[in-house]
Amino acid sequence: MGLRMKILSWNINGIRASKINLKTLFDSLDADVICLQETKVTRDQLDEPTAIVEGYNSYFSFSRKRSGYSGVANFCRDTATPYSAEEGLTSLLNQKDDGKVGCYGNVIDFSTEELDALDAEGRAVITQHRIQTGDGNEAHLAIINVYCPRVDPERDDRKVYKMRFLALLQTRAEALLQSGCHVIVLGDLNLNHKKVDNCDPDLEDWGKAPSRMWMNQFLWEPGRDPDIEPVDDTEEFLGTTSCVKGGLFVDTFRHLYPTRTDAYSNWCTLTSARETNYGRRLDYIVCDVTMAKNDLKESWVIKDVEGSDHCPVKSEFTSSFLPAIKCPALCTKYMPEFAGRQQKLSSFFVKSSKNPLLKLDNGGTPKKATLSNVGEQKPKKESLKTKSPNKSGLKRRDTDCSKPLGQVAKRQKSDIKKSSSIPKQSSLMNFFGKPPSKNDILQDSSKRQANLEGSASINGQETASVKSETVLLKNNINVVSSDDSGSPSSSQEQKDSEVTSGSPSNSQELKDNKVTVKKTSALAWKNLLKGPPTAPLCKGHKEPCLLRTVKKEGPNKGKQFFVCCRAEGLSSNPEARCDFFKWVDSKK
Repeated sequence: MGLRMKILSWNINGIRASKINLKTLFDSLDADVICLQETKVTRDQLDEPTAIVEGYNSYFSFSRKRSGYSGVANFCRDTATPYSAEEGLTSLLNQKDDGKVGCYGNVIDFSTEELDALDAEGRAVITQHRIQTGDGNEAHLAIINVYCPRVDPERDDRKVYKMRFLALLQTRAEALLQSGCHVIVLGDLNLNHKKVDNCDPDLEDWGKAPSRMWMNQFLWEPGRDPDIEPVDDTEEFLGTTSCVKGGLFVDTFRHLYPTRTDAYSNWCTLTSARETNYGRRLDYIVCDVTMAKNDLKESWVIKDVEGSDHCPVKSEFTSSFLPAIKCPALCTKYMPEFAGRQQKLSSFFVKSSKNPLLKLDNGGTPKKATLSNVGEQKPKKESLKTKSPNKSGLKRRDTDCSKPLGQVAKRQKSDIKKSSSIPKQSSLMNFFGKPPSKNDILQDSSKRQANLEGSASINGQETASVKSETVLLKNNINVVSSDDSGSPSSSQEQKDSEVTSGSPSNSQELKDNKVTVKKTSALAWKNLLKGPPTAPLCKGHKEPCLLRTVKKEGPNKGKQFFVCCRAEGLSSNPEARCDFFKWVDSKK
């Protein structure tokens, strides 16, 4: 007999967001079957490093409605390879007969549209294995990995959706169990069964919550909570059907530790609730009663594994896996994009033949068809006038070989003239600073003159257009630098000579001007874009508060407020967040 069987469940909150290589991550979890929820990946987003992990074979279920939403996956070690696998709780997503699990149960209480909708969000995947139980007998085991819907209190349709999903889950699980197969249901069930599973339970209507009532009737009698109302009519209750029995499964963790507190698997990341362990137990591993009595060995809530708002939960059994020789058809390594059978684009442009990707070259030898040689014609006679080939394969951008060099030079001259007439983009200071002085205009004009004189010569000769531009600039300088009488002043003539000669005093003056502009620009931005208000001190700890923004729909959406900076926790915990709250005054 092999090693003991270890099965793990984890809401990973985005499989592509993992900062650790999946091979390293999975090996550190030390489990034979790793079941992930909320993978947030669709078929078109699945890449090879995520789908193909060395030493594991994977099976995904994708959301058909939204991208980056929901999704589950089972990663099985090669020593625990299943012999069948199936996506969803119904038969609608599995058109091929190869590797199907089967045993769907009586779904007469569901319409076809309802079944299609319940499987459209990628919330379930099933792998079926052969195992050797603790007493040495061979048996079959179905692992149902689910990500149950979350209840939106403002949407009644989602409440109904969740309960109908739970009803379909129980129908399928009991059908597999009645076929003689052991069954494990695991995943993020998005409910807390008993009061001990919630750090701060709201006792009002505790026993009347529909999802809690479903969980209570799903589990066997010793594991039920007497404070939760029973389901008297399975036909009227949305979470059950007329065909289910109930009481056939065991919560593995509570079976071993019925009164353990602080065993939570989910915390609010926004309030840093994990620091104070202010959480809930939403993740479960549930097995059939026979398996719990005979093979259940240990169960954990692994709080120290981070990377998500959930932590993994794991159970160990005395049974062992008997791996299948071949992976079932749902395995991701059989997908065309990962199996090396992806069609190439060239195959759509070649005439059909025995091997459409091969063509014969002129020598009669086969060559691979590409987009460049598809549809090739016989070569025509070469013309007497042929252009010299361009060895680099790139067109020249600077010159045109078909035109004389003189025309090229004229075109370059005209380009220089056009570029000199393009106005510069206005800076921020034009809107906040004072209008430019005569000295600023003089320096700017002189700088443009120097740039034009230095860069406007072609083959060592200065163009006529540049000379005229220089004369025009000089005239402008004389006009700007003149006094009211119209004659240039002696001080302006001295500055003009310093600008044209590039003296050190002028360069220092330019640097000082740049520093002044930067300081003035920064001050203007500060006046225009004011930062957040000063954070007040909370009353409980006298520490600066955190600034938050209301994102929930309603009249307060977009408003900002201050709260205590500490992590959320029980009111009796002095290290937890105090009840300080203050709106930000938008007028100030």
